[in-house]
Amino acid sequence: MKKIYNIITMLALSVMTMNFSHAQMVDFGGTTMNNDIVGWTDLYEMSFTSHNYGTARSMAMGNAFTALGADMISASLNPAGIGMYVQSDVSISPMMQFTKSPTQGAESFYAPGTPKHEQRYKDRCAPFSMASIGGVATAYKGTGALTNVNFGFVYNRIADFNQNTAFASFGNKGTESLANIFCTLANVDGLQTNSDGTMPFGNDPFYWGPTLAYKNGLINKDEQGWFIDRIDDKLAEVDQYSAVETRGSLGEYAISLGLNFKDIVYVGATLGIQSLNYKRTVFYGEDYIYANGEPSGEEMPYQLTYMNYEQRTRLTGTGFNFKIGVTARPVDWLRIGVAYHTPTFYSLTLRYGGDMWSETLSAGNNPEDYDINRFGYMHDNVGSPIWEDAGPNSWNYRSPSRLMMGAAVTLAKRVILSADYERSWYQSIRLQQSPIIGLSYTGSMKEYFKGSNTVRVGAEAYVLPFLPVRVGYIWNGSTLRDGYKDIVATHPMPTQQSYITAGFGIKFNKCVYMDFAYQYGTTKYSSYQTFYAIDEFDPNLNIESRLFTTKTNRHIGVITLGFRF
Repeated sequence: MKKIYNIITMLALSVMTMNFSHAQMVDFGGTTMNNDIVGWTDLYEMSFTSHNYGTARSMAMGNAFTALGADMISASLNPAGIGMYVQSDVSISPMMQFTKSPTQGAESFYAPGTPKHEQRYKDRCAPFSMASIGGVATAYKGTGALTNVNFGFVYNRIADFNQNTAFASFGNKGTESLANIFCTLANVDGLQTNSDGTMPFGNDPFYWGPTLAYKNGLINKDEQGWFIDRIDDKLAEVDQYSAVETRGSLGEYAISLGLNFKDIVYVGATLGIQSLNYKRTVFYGEDYIYANGEPSGEEMPYQLTYMNYEQRTRLTGTGFNFKIGVTARPVDWLRIGVAYHTPTFYSLTLRYGGDMWSETLSAGNNPEDYDINRFGYMHDNVGSPIWEDAGPNSWNYRSPSRLMMGAAVTLAKRVILSADYERSWYQSIRLQQSPIIGLSYTGSMKEYFKGSNTVRVGAEAYVLPFLPVRVGYIWNGSTLRDGYKDIVATHPMPTQQSYITAGFGIKFNKCVYMDFAYQYGTTKYSSYQTFYAIDEFDPNLNIESRLFTTKTNRHIGVITLGFRF
């Protein structure tokens, strides 16, 4: 299918239909909308990280390793730490994480007593994955100014997208339905059906939602325009069910070089090859309740009882960046490190598709002669095609650059204290290429976001020669500028994170070691709505769902098994 995303054409269509309705300037959004493109909120979410993953040792110490080094996470934080290895090392760090995402201002998605096997959509998930795996080899040892040269090839998880959110909202007005959103969109943009009443999906997936709504009876059309004839907006109450499931991760394959000069100065560089896999499933359902009496079959011969709408978006791609770092050890007990990360340049493939299914009661004498079952109902179930943006139509963007500084001290050769500071410039995120002609998110990025501060601290103490214990903390400050802390965007955006960390290690001998770590993290998100249509001329025509706020709590456990030789 040829990609004909063309903003100029869409604007021309809006001008042509200006006489149809005064409400031409309508802003549509919410979690049920705009899943067919890569939005500026997506670019931000894929760039947001606290650098909390790594080996069990680094995660237990809050990943405060910019100066500390000699760990697999060094390849992704400060590659100078690769030069601190005094012998070759390989390790593997599998992890398990449990997430729960309660939503304020909402009710439970399922009625009390619903069997667990029937609960497809939940607000929790427990995926198994890899936090870090790799090896560092000492390629050269000398007695001159250059003490040793180390090479590393490491995979480190940079960000994790595994999360479920599920909630409900009961007793909404009949005019606060997704059907009203699609009806307004179809009228504003002048969508048409064929002469025989059919409606193709077309070459712009943004309009596939109204198309599915038409095929499922949510909206209808005559010579006067689009309207709703299967929901009585005066008598009906709408119960709404929302669920968003995200899966995937951002991982980095780091090819690193570390140099050691006289055990005083360490210099390193990393070529980072990042792999992005992001999958989002958005479910939205409505039940139409007539608690105070149903409309008559003569007035409304066909009456919707429920509608379910599910959209699936998947983004896959590769990014490249470069990292350089320097660490100095002026005295044996002090290390000071600095690292700079260039922006990561990504090329992404997008795939999108959706399904809608509904049930309609034939309350009258079935004037359209639909195929009605013996109970008086008919069911529609329609799936869209799969849209794909790839190759020359891919989405290219760059993530923020980052600057890291850290210091670590060793006390009595038994205790290590370490602290990091990171500055990330989220306002510098840029969309560099897309299938949509003229699309740019530069203004949004500059207006809403600012440089963000991250602080990581950690401590390690040997209670026995073979048994170190560790604690740490990570704080990721707000990324939103003052004045936009209460922003309501198309999708919820992570804005602040914090992690409390702990763990211990066991050294079995000089070659074999095992580390354990636990992290408890909290992520705050911007408020959001399941849908909205904001009319710029007449606020009385606005259609909005309730406002929701979600917070995610993560419990992460990781174990590292390593060998030195």
